[in-house]
Amino acid sequence: MRLSIQLLGQFCVTVDERVIPADAWRRERAAALVKRLALAPGHRLHREQALDLFWPDLEPEAAGANLRKAVHFARRVLGEHDLLELSGEVVALAAAAELAVDTETFEAAAKSALTSQDPQACERAAALYAGELLPDDRFVEWLDAPRDQLRDRYAQVLKAGKLWQQLVALDPTDETAQCALMQAALDAGNRGEVIKLFQRLRERLRVDLGVGPQAASIALYEQALANVETAPASLVDRVRASLAWG
Repeated sequence: MRLSIQLLGQFCVTVDERVIPADAWRRERAAALVKRLALAPGHRLHREQALDLFWPDLEPEAAGANLRKAVHFARRVLGEHDLLELSGEVVALAAAAELAVDTETFEAAAKSALTSQDPQACERAAALYAGELLPDDRFVEWLDAPRDQLRDRYAQVLKAGKLWQQLVALDPTDETAQCALMQAALDAGNRGEVIKLFQRLRERLRVDLGVGPQAASIALYEQALANVETAPASLVDRVRASLAWG
């Protein structure tokens, strides 16, 4: 038996070839338990970890009853009793089945790509990142750390593979990526694109971080303004360059 779990971009569970509909997860804690186990090392949690995470304010007996209910409803959705075990002090996911979790597949590919620094390996690893971790659970606190870790790893892969467009889409304030795009536009003689990219970067830096562009970004902008092979820069553009240095 094979259990496949997608956590990047969306939550989707497949048992063998059967895709479980999203609306089958009517019990929030049942879905949350499967998600947490999918992210846990070895896909196992100590019973007390689960109780502290999901029912921290309940008495142990009441919390334990809720855990048993969550396991029951998760088993019902999965359609296979053995895919979720509650034995003694441990809750385990797919202990006796083949389990594939997309976050683990991405992490393994990313680690290999970053080790080799091979652009094609980086591109393949980046393609496995289907989106941020469980975007529908954006305000669930225990997901903050793994979500940030996966996003950072994705950014590292994009930077190693020089996938600048994707990196800017992920983080518009990344000046390494922005400078690379500006340089490429400048090399292609597209002065207007350099100016547009710089102005967009400057605005995002101001709004998001409260800072201005770095010297390298401003230098590329000024090169675009000084390009004599195209129409001369407007007064507005030259004023903006001066303001950027300020």
